[in-house]
Amino acid sequence: MVRRPFMMARSGASGIQRFGTSMWSADIGSNLENLAAHMNAQLHMSLSRLDYFGSDIGGFHRGALNGEDLSMVYTQWFADGLLTDIPARPHANNSSCPYGQGQPSGNCHETAPDRVGDRASNLANLRQRYAMSPYLYSLAHRAYLAGEPVVPPLVYYYQTDPNVRRLGSEKLLGRDLLVALVADRNGPQTRDVYLPAGDWVDYRTNEWLHSTGETFAGRPLMHNGVFSLPVFARAGALIPKMYVDKKTMNIFGKRSDGSTRDELILRAYAAPLPSGFTLYEDDGQTQAYLGGAVRTTRLSQQLAADGSSAAVTIAAAEGNYQGAPAARGAVVELVTHGQQATGVSLNGSPLPALATPAALDTAASGWVNAGGNLILAKSESGPVTAARTFVFALKPAPEEVTAAFQCRNGTTVWRQSVYVAGAGDRLGNWDPSKAVKLSPTTYPRWTGTLDNLPARKQLAWKCLKRPEGAAQPVVWQAGNNNVLVTPAGGAVTTSGNFQP
Repeated sequence: MVRRPFMMARSGASGIQRFGTSMWSADIGSNLENLAAHMNAQLHMSLSRLDYFGSDIGGFHRGALNGEDLSMVYTQWFADGLLTDIPARPHANNSSCPYGQGQPSGNCHETAPDRVGDRASNLANLRQRYAMSPYLYSLAHRAYLAGEPVVPPLVYYYQTDPNVRRLGSEKLLGRDLLVALVADRNGPQTRDVYLPAGDWVDYRTNEWLHSTGETFAGRPLMHNGVFSLPVFARAGALIPKMYVDKKTMNIFGKRSDGSTRDELILRAYAAPLPSGFTLYEDDGQTQAYLGGAVRTTRLSQQLAADGSSAAVTIAAAEGNYQGAPAARGAVVELVTHGQQATGVSLNGSPLPALATPAALDTAASGWVNAGGNLILAKSESGPVTAARTFVFALKPAPEEVTAAFQCRNGTTVWRQSVYVAGAGDRLGNWDPSKAVKLSPTTYPRWTGTLDNLPARKQLAWKCLKRPEGAAQPVVWQAGNNNVLVTPAGGAVTTSGNFQP
């Protein structure tokens, strides 16, 4: 077995990508101005066909902070890098640190994402990178086979749009995902995003946006207390993903309990124009792919012209490689534009309807309306050589509401944050461990947004304080419950108050 080489070079010329070589933006200083410069350099690298380009996440020279908060710098840099850097690699200069007693180096600068920056945000962005790995790996195969860029600038695919020609702060992941990067020392809660003409879908909220080639203001950077970049999918996009949770150890699905999760998760954005994507898989370690040891699976979708149904197909896999699963389960995440399912069939046979996504998780097969333009369908494990077609019967979904929660006078101590809990699954059913974390936007006022709440409902809720990463001890807002009455649709703001 010949191991696959990978080399990271400080410098080089166009053409080194043929030899599995990556480059990085050298010993970059730890400040957001340098991060912005790195983003722009990445644009030019992609146009030079150098897809594997990254940075020392967090910055190499910590003395260059220029008064900026390291935690904020690292959190933004880590979010940017985990979406667009190849490889994604935190690094800092510890060679000048004072020597410790009996130790070869003092290691005075932390680089690990669980020790610097916002830990919850870093963890969420790391898991997102893992979840996207089947999509990104397929893009790497396309780069090898056809020279298609992995992280192209917008101008690559939108060459007639003059607004994107000097735009380095937004990138594409392949053809179908758009990422808006952040390098802002003001610690923003929102970001304006330019979207080329077409229909786009917010990757996190499943909100549909029709663009004529325009900027959409105030797109949120905080979701349930976690800093995450705006990501948008093109209508018709097909994004293969992997299952990721706290037990995940690598992109092969290996888990800390010794098990393996290798089901295919496919996120499909329903659109009338038929679309497709090819999933590429190999052993990930050897050069056997050069001899054809690759498995490909064609993925496709189409929404009926009248919107009454949508079909998503996972075609029979072709090719093989050592260690490839002979059978696997499949989960389809169908994102619709204001529709929900009345039934789902698999290869002509109806799947059972389930009440909640949690019930679907434990079932062998079935489907559920998950809310927020999302329908989930699941099949049992089956041979990868057999095609699977999911057909979703659709109807208009009831209106849903976005609510902005505010908790005033939320003074906290170290490692303590403010959350909201209340009635219903979205508010954790009054369980503090499942409460929704808010952000200290104008401390001590904490805010956060919840999407996909039911319309015309009365929801009781309260503010609470608890330690980050622990369910106890809990300090509840005193007095009666706050009451939110959701409107027929749209957005609403609701407030609670700790006693000053």
